[in-house]
Amino acid sequence: MLVKYLSSFMLFLFSLPSQAAESLLQAETAVQNGAPLSQYQHLAAHPLYPYLQYRHYRNHLQTLPSQEISDFLRLHPRAPFSGWLAEHAYPLWLARGDYAAILNSYSPAFADESIECEWRLANLRSGNRAQAQQGLEALWLSPKSIEAACDPLFAQLPPSAAKIEARFRLVMLEGELSLANRLRPHLQGNAASAADTWLAIRRGSLPLNSALSINEPQWRAAAVSDILRRYARERLHEVAAIAQQGMQAGVFTLEKEAAAKGLSRVAARLAQEDNPLAESIFAAIPQGLHDKNAVFDLIAYELRLQRWQQLIPLLSNMGGKSGAQAEVQYWLGKAYEKTGQADKARQHYQAAAAQRDFFGFLAAEKLGQAPQFNDKPLLRDSHYAQISAQPAAYRLKTFLRMGDMRRAQQEYNGLTYKMPPAELRQAALLAAEQGWVIQSVVSLVKTEDWDALNVRFPLQYEQKVRHLAQQNNISPATIFAIIRKESIFQPQIKSSAGAIGLMQVMPATARHVANQSGIAYSGSQQLTDIDTNLQLGSRYLADRLREFGHLAYAAAAYNAGPSRVNTWRARHPNLPLDEWIAQIPFYETRDYVKRVLEYERIYEYRLGIAHKPYRQQSLRPW
Repeated sequence: MLVKYLSSFMLFLFSLPSQAAESLLQAETAVQNGAPLSQYQHLAAHPLYPYLQYRHYRNHLQTLPSQEISDFLRLHPRAPFSGWLAEHAYPLWLARGDYAAILNSYSPAFADESIECEWRLANLRSGNRAQAQQGLEALWLSPKSIEAACDPLFAQLPPSAAKIEARFRLVMLEGELSLANRLRPHLQGNAASAADTWLAIRRGSLPLNSALSINEPQWRAAAVSDILRRYARERLHEVAAIAQQGMQAGVFTLEKEAAAKGLSRVAARLAQEDNPLAESIFAAIPQGLHDKNAVFDLIAYELRLQRWQQLIPLLSNMGGKSGAQAEVQYWLGKAYEKTGQADKARQHYQAAAAQRDFFGFLAAEKLGQAPQFNDKPLLRDSHYAQISAQPAAYRLKTFLRMGDMRRAQQEYNGLTYKMPPAELRQAALLAAEQGWVIQSVVSLVKTEDWDALNVRFPLQYEQKVRHLAQQNNISPATIFAIIRKESIFQPQIKSSAGAIGLMQVMPATARHVANQSGIAYSGSQQLTDIDTNLQLGSRYLADRLREFGHLAYAAAAYNAGPSRVNTWRARHPNLPLDEWIAQIPFYETRDYVKRVLEYERIYEYRLGIAHKPYRQQSLRPW
């Protein structure tokens, strides 16, 4: 009977209106300012009450029994306030020698670097050396400076020479020269010599090709790969020669990820300059590790010269996921088609057409087939009720209703910490049902649920979008595609370039469109308003569609500006659509156009709209 009563009471609390939650958070502020916690004891069962407890414990950390605070932390191992409290409690307990309080309460879910080091130190001082050492390598092998709280730990558990060497290489590859200089005195022998050469090259006191003279193979591979990646833009021909020498010497069989980054950067830059060395350097990239921009720059280079035969082995030998992607398969199909090998062409077009991708859709149309959406809707299962009943779920929904995105994010992070994929996808569905699209999309990236189109491509603001589409004589799928690519449905987002809101409208563009069309507009602060942003963004998009006649060009103009698109079209006036997209020189815009064209087709499917064929009277798609 008591259990039934408590369950009913919890359900009642979970259903309290947002005003009650706001009152409780006002109580949090009161406790923070010194009000006694006992004044709010009647709210102890409420899911937000732990925030009041946190404030109370934070205020009285010096005087309250450590056992009480430790038990509170243990009771809330994933909550954000636990991390905030432990950040202040652990140094105090460590100084007092109260190691049991730390060991009793620790959770990796709330631990940052300092908290983890303090927990390891408490283990060490309690005689638990094995526990203190377990997994310590991952903490040490950081490319960034480690928190000062970790210094006493590493003073007692110093890393091995091999671990110091590994970290130095990692730090150099990340470009953290200041940290590398601090690590250098801890290196000895050949490692010290290799480090000195590498540092001297980065300081400019040794020539770039000095990296090839490093004796230790792993050090040489790391240093040469770093040099290729960092200097490919400024000193391309010099690093291309170094890459060739490294290939001949077998340098790139070690440090393969670093080698792939360096070789990809050089191959891409050479391809942009129509340098035939791009092919041999691209071919040396470790299989399955090709950078996408190197792939697409090489394709663009071969297309400019119409070298279809040469394209076939380069793409065929890529391997891995990158070699199987729709765009690569499409260009293999076209290369075989151009060289008169129809059966092989069809085979690769078919591989592309099976995928939900712009080039997959293009291949399907070329083959006379329907586009494949591979849709697997994400629906509630037994995990959903379990997740949504947790206090953290209530708290994050409360913060979302109140517009406190920071706290909502903190609660979601705690709720989903190390969740198995089956549960995380249900948490993503929970976020989606709150209209929190960005969080649901990010979570499904982690679970690799690419086919859950109902969550990944939502129809938020559908009536508004349909109305504006009709008003501007464009497809609602086109507006949705821009929203999905620009902001992933985040009304408040602002880019580093100054674009704002759902359709990422620039303030100057907004004023221009408003003046031309008579839309009421009072300033950039209005661009976070959903209606205003959609109205201005959809009108600007419609103008670009009328100007350029096709979404590929209009999307490029939306991203990079109309004048650049005019320049690019003049530079390649007679290209079919697929080859023109390949020649877009800006990485961001090239990817943007492909994604928008893909998303438009997906939203046509989601909205139940008949899709428009890529082949039009005024346009050759291939």
